[in-house]
Amino acid sequence: MDRDGTINKYVGFLRNIDDFELIDGVAEAIRQINESGYLAIVVTNQPVIARGEVSWEELNEIHKKMATLLGKKGAYVDGIYICPHHPDKGFEGERPEYKIDCDCRKPKPGLLLNAAKDFNIDLSQSIMIGDSDRDVEAGINAGCKSSIKIESNEDNGLLNAIRTILC
Repeated sequence: MDRDGTINKYVGFLRNIDDFELIDGVAEAIRQINESGYLAIVVTNQPVIARGEVSWEELNEIHKKMATLLGKKGAYVDGIYICPHHPDKGFEGERPEYKIDCDCRKPKPGLLLNAAKDFNIDLSQSIMIGDSDRDVEAGINAGCKSSIKIESNEDNGLLNAIRTILC
């Protein structure tokens, strides 16, 4: 599943840990995934790394906060796959080593393929959930059984999608 707009409230480019807030229903949805036998894997484009707006340490702290907030409600993610790249150049403070056209930036399937390899996932039995066409396309490009688009920041959006899948 995607992160920004699907798990946490989309606030534009998330640069400040204090702006990270779970969307209502997300913890319950992920807990249902945990209990179902499916894996809860996050695949997220984070161009803020390439743009030099967030360090790896800051991004890791954001993900620790996500894990803590989920954990307090009995939920967890099994893995997080991050694309730090962004092909467009010209941002002040950008990191040239990440300014590439990669295979992992959604809608390309690289993040999903890496997760499938690492976790021995059958993508033809997997579902990609996100809030953008880019997320849906990544699932299709990876060969997922299904790709579901939910509304960005929709309270219970992920939960409703998970209930539909598991019922």
